[in-house]
Amino acid sequence: MEQLDIKKLISDISPLYNKYKQAGREMSSTEALLVMWDIGDLLKAEISKSKLPPHNLYRKIYGKSEGSTNIQQKSYITREFLGRAYRIRNIFRDKKEVKSVLPNLKNFITFREAMPFFDNPKYKFSGKEREALLALLNSDSNNSSILKKIKSLQKEKIGITNTRNQRLVDLEEEKQIFVDTYNYLYKLLKGADYSFVIKEFPSKCSADLMRLSSATSCLTQEGLRYPEIPESSSNLVLDQYIKLIKNLSSQNDPKERRRFRRLIPPQRIVRLAEMLQAVSSKESYLIWH
Repeated sequence: MEQLDIKKLISDISPLYNKYKQAGREMSSTEALLVMWDIGDLLKAEISKSKLPPHNLYRKIYGKSEGSTNIQQKSYITREFLGRAYRIRNIFRDKKEVKSVLPNLKNFITFREAMPFFDNPKYKFSGKEREALLALLNSDSNNSSILKKIKSLQKEKIGITNTRNQRLVDLEEEKQIFVDTYNYLYKLLKGADYSFVIKEFPSKCSADLMRLSSATSCLTQEGLRYPEIPESSSNLVLDQYIKLIKNLSSQNDPKERRRFRRLIPPQRIVRLAEMLQAVSSKESYLIWH
């Protein structure tokens, strides 16, 4: 058993994680799987060396958990993401297999929902069942049609019913991004000197922060018109949050936004909108204080 070097592991994973996050929708779902396989491979090697249980390792990589006040946050790589990456590494023996069996995966969500049929010993498909599932995931059908068929398979094979609480699990990563952003801004605003804010958000970011604040406020209820959301940010925390807002605001069906509001109360969403406004300019910062 070798001693865990958490800093080295985070430094090895971070470039891959940043690549996955920054590419966004420009990266194909198959490419996303390959990046996650690489991250899972790093995790698998570390777990083998340190003999540390996977969930313990994920906690050490992320560090701070929601509600903690005295634990240092080591990274913004969520435990949910790490868990999926490790599962993907265990499902596929190498990246050639990923490319071979899922060359035309259209949407990562469809694969995520089908994962029990790949790695759960109780429900794992083989033979013709597996071939049919792979054909479905690689098909030209639209995403909603593929997802509907996978849900039917879940109901038939696993007995999963689409309860409201079960669907909330799918938004754990989104919830964590919100919490990370909230805690990050809260820490900045605790300072008594605006110069600390300027280091994180130069004055040229002011307009983007205001638009992001307005877009955040729109999340509190349906029927509000979202402003133009910034494309991206050089600030990694903000960049992840921008992608979250874009994803939620672009969906015609409000179900996912409603689920998000069950995880994050509207009052907390409003508070984050206020904090985004507070860091947008020195004047707003002084008003906050």
